[in-house]
Amino acid sequence: MRTTAIIKGMAGFLFAVAGWELVRATGAIDPRSLPGIGEIARSTISGLASPDGLMPPVLATLRTWFMGLAISSILGTAIGVALALSPAVETVTRPIIEFLRPIPSVALIPVALLVLGIGLPMHLFMIVFAAIWPVIFSAKTGVEDVDPRQLETGRVFGLSRSAIIWRIVLPAAMPNIATGIRTAAAIALVLTITVEMLVGRPGIGSFLENVRLNGLVIEMWSAILLTGIVGYLVNALFMMLEKRLVPWSAEHHA
Repeated sequence: MRTTAIIKGMAGFLFAVAGWELVRATGAIDPRSLPGIGEIARSTISGLASPDGLMPPVLATLRTWFMGLAISSILGTAIGVALALSPAVETVTRPIIEFLRPIPSVALIPVALLVLGIGLPMHLFMIVFAAIWPVIFSAKTGVEDVDPRQLETGRVFGLSRSAIIWRIVLPAAMPNIATGIRTAAAIALVLTITVEMLVGRPGIGSFLENVRLNGLVIEMWSAILLTGIVGYLVNALFMMLEKRLVPWSAEHHA
């Protein structure tokens, strides 16, 4: 099964490359704006090898992304569990949550800049605001789906409320929480790069914007390619961690 999936993935990749080169060959898009795949790949490799090339922006982006995701995961899990365990807390906070959740995170950039300035706190605030929602609702759903018989068993054995939460509720809800964090990881990466592009924070986003403004088309596509690779690797990493750390998840036995 895994070999078949790899073959299909490679076939899809080759099909995309062929389509890209076909568009260039037909002249539907100016070849100067759409370099060949080989040129982009060579530029990406040389950029990663250069001390002043792509690697420093990638590392800067990943550092900010990791901090924002860590904050989102911890806060989101705590809030989601609290909402599920306390109907009173959910009732009080529901209007606030339903008001804040639909707001596009990028719409808050002017406010964040005004209040927090252009530094790291503003960047982290934007990431957390966007990425925390899937963690909150995944954690809430996971706790609400815990089998009541498991909770009753814990009470029969004399476990305290905190012990029931740590030993029964959280392990049972962990598959949902892990899925929420994986979703948040992708959102956090998008916001990290978006804020870098808009306000010039160091990272892939600002690198991409700089090469675009300077007309360095091949370097621009190299940054875009690298962004896609980083996103793919982030998702693959979280899938692997989820499979290893939460082996009882039904998703891995489907």
